[in-house]
Amino acid sequence: MRNHQAEEALTRMVRAQEALEISRGAQLRAIAHGLIQDNVGRNRRVINVQNFYSALVQALMAARAQAQADCLGEDVLTLT
Repeated sequence: MRNHQAEEALTRMVRAQEALEISRGAQLRAIAHGLIQDNVGRNRRVINVQNFYSALVQALMAARAQAQADCLGEDVLTLT
């Protein structure tokens, strides 16, 4: 019985991790789409390189902070 419960718990954890990765991917695609729409002109050239670079750095820093927060939350859940 315990093996079955452990297997179910592991399956739930794997599914939750997969859902989180799908969500992160969607968020990153939305950020990239926004950056491109805001900073790339019709001729596919960056309109303002400094603004594009600044927005990209901010987006990457926010994504990194979110990933670290997610990992911390996962570690805490694992330890309890």
